[in-house]
Amino acid sequence: MTSSLATVGRPIRSLAAAILIALPGCGVSPSVNLLGSFFPAWLISIVIGVVLTVVVRQLFVAIDVASHLRPAGLVYPCLGGLLILATWLILFGS
Repeated sequence: MTSSLATVGRPIRSLAAAILIALPGCGVSPSVNLLGSFFPAWLISIVIGVVLTVVVRQLFVAIDVASHLRPAGLVYPCLGGLLILATWLILFGS
């Protein structure tokens, strides 16, 4: 009976150890004061990157390039990721 209790407690201890190891990384997340409220920098980067992706897509449609970008379900998420990471590096990279 003791061996079955030991095997049940093992995943809980592993999970607790993983949480304790990852927890110090949360203390250094950059926050930006925006109109008196602190927002995480990654959230601002995501919003700006998504807006830029929509603007670039509209530009592609206007110059008739969008019809040549296939598959669109892969192109635009990759473009969004690129613009999100570029925004992060430009605004918050040190």
